Amino acid sequence: MISVIYGGNQSGVCYDLYQNVIQTLPENKFYDINLQQTDMDFFLSNGYHTQLTPQQEKMINQIEASATLIFIYPLYWFNIPPVLKSFIDQTFWPERAFSFKKKQYFKKGLWKGKKVIIIYTQGGPEIFHKLKGNLGYKVMKYPLNLSGIYNISVLHVDNLNRSKTLPEKVNKDVHAVTAKVEKLLDL
Repeated sequence: MISVIYGGNQSGVCYDLYQNVIQTLPENKFYDINLQQTDMDFFLSNGYHTQLTPQQEKMINQIEASATLIFIYPLYWFNIPPVLKSFIDQTFWPERAFSFKKKQYFKKGLWKGKKVIIIYTQGGPEIFHKLKGNLGYKVMKYPLNLSGIYNISVLHVDNLNRSKTLPEKVNKDVHAVTAKVEKLLDL
């Protein structure tokens, strides 16, 4: 199985990219986790000292059942959207994704062996993101690595807000990224 975790708006280039990706996936072989269509709590009111909600349990089970996770999101100020950060907080749960008690973290993380494809969009050029230390990727990398996930591919579509960027180029870039996802998944 594949889990597609989408953390963007319900329209625009990032949404189009998300739609293109899920349309390429085999039917009934993926979980579609559109974060804006969940009623996920944004806050861990009691930290990690609480019981999992049924929704958290469902999403964690979907991740655990998936060999590949695909994260699709826009960068806001070189960072991930708050809804995606909340998803990480809600699902990369102690004793499910990693365990400090049993020393099962990083290379021994509970989700080791999974593959991840990260796809992000941004208004400006990728060089600005790199100059800022790739924060929109690094924020994702730490929880993935802590959970044992090191097989990570990163794709992006940039320059979306530049006046010189024509819709035809954006569409071409979206299709090129989708083709790369298909290749990474051997579809």
